[in-house]
Amino acid sequence: MKTLIILVTYNGFALTKNCLQKLSLLPDENWKIVIADNQSADGTPEKIRKEFPQVTVYELGENRGFGFANNEAFRKSFAKENFDFVCFLNNDTIPSPETLLRLTKDLEESSQKIIAAPLVKNQDGSLQRTDYRFISAWEFWTNAFRSVASADVVLHGKTKPLGNSELLTNDWVNAVCWMMPAKAFQEIGMFDEKIFMYYEDQDFAFRAKKCGYIFVIDPNAILIHLGGGSAKSSFSRSIQHDSSQLYFYGKHFGFRGKILSHSFRALRSFLRILFQLPRCIFSKSSRENVSLHSKLFLFALGIFPFKK
Repeated sequence: MKTLIILVTYNGFALTKNCLQKLSLLPDENWKIVIADNQSADGTPEKIRKEFPQVTVYELGENRGFGFANNEAFRKSFAKENFDFVCFLNNDTIPSPETLLRLTKDLEESSQKIIAAPLVKNQDGSLQRTDYRFISAWEFWTNAFRSVASADVVLHGKTKPLGNSELLTNDWVNAVCWMMPAKAFQEIGMFDEKIFMYYEDQDFAFRAKKCGYIFVIDPNAILIHLGGGSAKSSFSRSIQHDSSQLYFYGKHFGFRGKILSHSFRALRSFLRILFQLPRCIFSKSSRENVSLHSKLFLFALGIFPFKK
């Protein structure tokens, strides 16, 4: 069985180097590592070619987002040879060969249509929840009234065992690390390239469920996720996230989905402003939070323009 591993890079060579050093311990004959570079300005492609000559680098020439980069690396790789499995892996992770081997074994041994993911931990060893529920419209909207922590409880829910196996399952798992049959990626329809960043994995998972695939977590396959992020600022991240959310709900739920997203985001930001405003005199972080949510509130109302 041959596995293709795809990493997307956008600057941050040091993180990518840490990841590739671990991946280089995998047997060359069964594993192919490719990089999709989103127009890095720090010399990432050249440095990878010099230090990891066994790794294939595709320089995409422009940054069209996470989904397009993964799709393009997949298309270019399959134009040259075939693979049984494909692994989409964040470059800000520290993957052990044992973890990736275990995930491929999960796919080989399962009689069900699964997409396998590891148990993700922070660098200090604490658990990093990567599994989620597909929540109802009411749960989504009422999360505007909740704190980030209490909203997370609703979003995550609880994992449950997959049958009698050690594997755990939830509605979907974010794309820190996905291992799946290559044919599954093609059947589900790859990543939606209209999504620049955020929600591309939830969109894919939503379609995967319709195709009968189950997301599973192997608790014995451990992956360290350092956490990096490509957006330039908290405002850039937030506005990109909100834009992708609007697209996702409009795509899957039509006009009602757009109304749901707009109203949720407007209410969320209004409440954040309301609770933080009295603290602005004494707290710089409160002033920054109010400034951020004022812009997000205007964006939710369609007043503030969005540019990538």
